Amino acid sequence: MPKNGLFGDITTPHRLGRSKASPFSFKGLSSRDASSCPSFRFFLTIMAISSLFPAAAFAQTDEATAPLTDAAQQKLVAGELLPSIPALIERPTSSLMETFGGNPLQWEMLGLALICALTIFVLIAGWAVMRERRRSHDRLISATETIQTLQTKLDRSESLLDATDQLMIIWNGNQEQPVVIGNLVSNDHLLPVGNAILAFGNWLQIDSVQDIEAAIAKLRATGQRFVQSAQTLNGNLVEFRGRTSGGRALVQLRVLEGDEHDRVRLEHEAARQRKELARMSTLLNSMPMPVWSRDEDGQLTWANDAYVKAVDGNDLEAVLEDQSELLDQRGREAVFQIHERRSQTGGDKDLAIKRLPIIAEGKRKIFDVTDIYLHPGSVGIATDVSDLESAEKALDRMHLFYANTLDQLTTPVAIFDSSQQLQFYNAAYSSQFNLDPAFLDSNPDENAILEKLRINRSLPEQANFHEWKKKFLSSYRDVEAHEHWWHLPDGQSLRVIAAPNPDAGVIYIFENVTERLDLEKRYNALIRMQSETLDHLNDGVVVFGSDGRLRMSNPAFSRLWDFQEDQLEGEPHVAAVLELCRRKYDSTKVWATLIGSVVGLEDKREGVMGRMDCIDGRFLDYASIPLPDGATMITFVDVTGNVTVERSLQERNEALLAADQLKNTFIQHVSYELRSPLTNIIGFTELLTSESFGSLNERQREYTDHIMTSSSSLLAIVNDILDLATIDAGIVVLELTEVDPVDAIRAAAEGLQDRLAEKTIHLDISVAESMGQFRGDSKRVRQVLFNLISNAISFSDPESTISIVAERTPNDIIFTVSDRGCGMPEEYLDSAFDRFESRTTETNRGGAGLGLSIVKSFVELHGGKVTISSNKGKGTSVICSFPINPQIDAQSTTAAAE
Repeated sequence: MPKNGLFGDITTPHRLGRSKASPFSFKGLSSRDASSCPSFRFFLTIMAISSLFPAAAFAQTDEATAPLTDAAQQKLVAGELLPSIPALIERPTSSLMETFGGNPLQWEMLGLALICALTIFVLIAGWAVMRERRRSHDRLISATETIQTLQTKLDRSESLLDATDQLMIIWNGNQEQPVVIGNLVSNDHLLPVGNAILAFGNWLQIDSVQDIEAAIAKLRATGQRFVQSAQTLNGNLVEFRGRTSGGRALVQLRVLEGDEHDRVRLEHEAARQRKELARMSTLLNSMPMPVWSRDEDGQLTWANDAYVKAVDGNDLEAVLEDQSELLDQRGREAVFQIHERRSQTGGDKDLAIKRLPIIAEGKRKIFDVTDIYLHPGSVGIATDVSDLESAEKALDRMHLFYANTLDQLTTPVAIFDSSQQLQFYNAAYSSQFNLDPAFLDSNPDENAILEKLRINRSLPEQANFHEWKKKFLSSYRDVEAHEHWWHLPDGQSLRVIAAPNPDAGVIYIFENVTERLDLEKRYNALIRMQSETLDHLNDGVVVFGSDGRLRMSNPAFSRLWDFQEDQLEGEPHVAAVLELCRRKYDSTKVWATLIGSVVGLEDKREGVMGRMDCIDGRFLDYASIPLPDGATMITFVDVTGNVTVERSLQERNEALLAADQLKNTFIQHVSYELRSPLTNIIGFTELLTSESFGSLNERQREYTDHIMTSSSSLLAIVNDILDLATIDAGIVVLELTEVDPVDAIRAAAEGLQDRLAEKTIHLDISVAESMGQFRGDSKRVRQVLFNLISNAISFSDPESTISIVAERTPNDIIFTVSDRGCGMPEEYLDSAFDRFESRTTETNRGGAGLGLSIVKSFVELHGGKVTISSNKGKGTSVICSFPINPQIDAQSTTAAAE
């Protein structure tokens, strides 16, 4: 112990201040002694720390107490306060009060408490350390004994594992690297040893590897146990048992042998079959074709989803329970009959294929049903071929259409397949080469056909036929069409096209170009002839193309317009050509019209024609004619001579028209002048005949009758002439009223009773029932009938019959007057209605020739028409048609005047 006690010389005061003395120098205790006493150093540290906090807690701030200076605070922070601890122990009260201030009693109590607490703490800590050392020694001895015991057990377990041919893989918690214990003894040399067993992919089947690794991962993650067997690459079986023990995962492996090996192998095969069945079931359920299975009694045992959907079933169980059939009774019987037929003919009974109509999903469809007999039971599949059936029918119709179309062609066509067998020919092919259809229907090869054609002299003459045939048949190896020309001995020329068939083979088209070549020859000859003709025409001809350029002209065109040879060279434009023509005819309008007809843009091209009065005294007729190819032909015809003749004829015609007009005027004037004296003569004759001034003897009465008859005939002629004159003048006005056909016939016949009686002619009148009436001028209608009957009387034999027939059609009233007289020659029929046309017969002297002319004029004035028919020696019939409701217009009046 130090000389001055534990804390040194306590009589020397220690203060915090700026003393230069070392703060760690204690009297009675050297630095070497202090550093060599651990208990003292520990005690000082505890005292220093313990004295700071209570001093700060119980210090009271006093106004008289000065605060710590900055230098004192820095020393306190830097640790310079620790050397003052002995001074604090020596004088705890005064030192603490000087340092921190406060009540001295409080500081003394605090120091005493700290000293007591530290003493107790040191005693307890020493006792606890001693006790813990004894207990640690005891535990160490116990642990050593336990380790020895566990090592013994581990050695025993490893011996047992080695003896039972097993291998244990142990994972301790999340430790990735396991512990492998034991060995697998087997004749399989591929089984690895040690940690190499963990590479399962090197010695197990790939599907087994995936299952084992998944089971081990689940065992380590969730502790789920498993027992599985895996197949090695050599076919051996290894059992894997996985379980947990504490925080460890254990997997036990052992090789299966004997009955156990066979059992597990069967289980593996069953599992494989189940997987295969599941895959097949999934595949069949995903197929759109209905698939089903039946047992030996024909009952449905399984069907895929397409089958369930086809029979409108809810699910497979409902379909099997109801035995819903996709095939109807007739379809099932048809499939069964195919099986039976194949069995009877020694064929394959197991397979039956039949195309059947089936109602699926409420619609009628066509299915190809394939049924396979597997004892016991059968399976079947139905493939929807509705679209295929429609496509096949459409294809058949298309083939038939093409065949019929090709058969209607006049061009021979033959189709050969890749084996050079004839597959199709049309009627023109058989007719062209005079081949028997029966021979062609036997599908001969092309070599046989060529030989037959050679015999029939229907092939071109060849010096080396075999070389020619070999070259001709090379078309089967070509990929492009080839053209051959056959000039046959009979003078025909054929253009033969050999085109490869898309389905392999060759299609031959034999185009008979004999007529075409002949037409080309004749066309070329015609072109030459036309060129020669144009060159020798007297009419000028010039042709301009659609671009207005000169295409051709003949020499007459150059002569008419005095062109030099070089002026028409180089295809000049129409404007330039026609500009040169203006030297002889200067008319801007005509030339502009001709230029427009050539280069105009009108939608519809029309021709232009006219006449030119040239300055040299010639007259030219021009015509612009559009040609089909867009070109335009302009012709110039010298009509000077024709114009001269035409003018002469026109002058003569005008003179004749003036003379005819003078004649008509004279006749009209004379008729008017004759009518008045005739009226007087007829009046005086009637007065004499009435014997008002005395009686007449027989001769006088005969004379007066002749005067009366002649005067009446002359008056009728004069009246007819006046009627025609009024018609020609266009001043006739019809007084339209309702006309009764029967009354008109009767009135006309009464005026001719004397003539009928004179020749003893019978009048046969036939009127249809319900004739009704029609609108017309009754006076003119009676006059028409009167003239017709009068004309028939004139040309009828005595004691003959004249028939009058009246008919009604929806629009017309038709009168037919027929006699049985001498008839008219055919050459007189066209002029029968002309004026002053009269024909004298043996029994009749011709009249004035105005009767039929007046009939035609009055009928046409009503808007009707007149026709005449006559047979010489059999009589004549005149048919007049009056419209029921006539529409009188200027055209009818003009027709009547003509």
